[in-house]
Amino acid sequence: MFGSTIPVGAGLSSSAALCCGFGFAINELYDLKLSRLQLAKIGQYSENQFAGVQCGIMDQFASLHGKNNCALLLDCKTLQYETLPVDLGDYKILLIDTRVKHSLASTAYNDRRASCEEGARILKIGSLREATRLTLDQHQDELGEEVYVKCAYVVDEIARTQKAASLLKSGDIESFGALLYETHWGLSKSYDVSCEELDFLVSLAEEHKDAVIGSRMMGGGFGGCTINLVHRSKVDFIKGYVHDKYFTTFRKEPDFYLVDLADGVHKE
Repeated sequence: MFGSTIPVGAGLSSSAALCCGFGFAINELYDLKLSRLQLAKIGQYSENQFAGVQCGIMDQFASLHGKNNCALLLDCKTLQYETLPVDLGDYKILLIDTRVKHSLASTAYNDRRASCEEGARILKIGSLREATRLTLDQHQDELGEEVYVKCAYVVDEIARTQKAASLLKSGDIESFGALLYETHWGLSKSYDVSCEELDFLVSLAEEHKDAVIGSRMMGGGFGGCTINLVHRSKVDFIKGYVHDKYFTTFRKEPDFYLVDLADGVHKE
């Protein structure tokens, strides 16, 4: 029997959690001696081959390698990673669910990946990890508008991720939160994987930056949740404010989840 408090279709990687939890259990029961990295690769393979989603390994990797009160800085090219202690201070992580269900296999997710792969092929590189904005700009005509914009977002996001890691190490949570806002609007306007409801929630957060220092969509997009860094004294206010505005606009009740950074898959 499987039980879960992770809502399906909310962009919270419920499928990765299921795959990795099941794989971990089989590995333990039959003493298969597979490493956590091997289990993550098997989980990714199942998504790629059976669910038809050409996802990367991030979700599976996080499910298996997560640590209490830490973030992971993962290089998906080398699969080297660093565990970064996270001190949120007076802030809490609040997820807000649009209640718009997404299905990655039936959305443009695979199209976005194809655009990035096409860009890497044109640039004759193995991965956009090897590209710079200067390189993209020099080949903009050759790439074409669609491929250029998608690749530019990825290159910018890699730089933001590296900057975010430095900010976490220095304990600058406010500046880290500002990067979340930047990432969301990149995902929305350049990578084009947001939706009206997600943009609405992030815009509401921006109206109260004294309470919400960072907000962005999470998961594959086209619905699901936003992740928000909210001052602990303002959580109830934000929940009430967002509920009223969101329901008035979309006639849907949003869901709210307060979450902590916790250990990944493990035996009790």
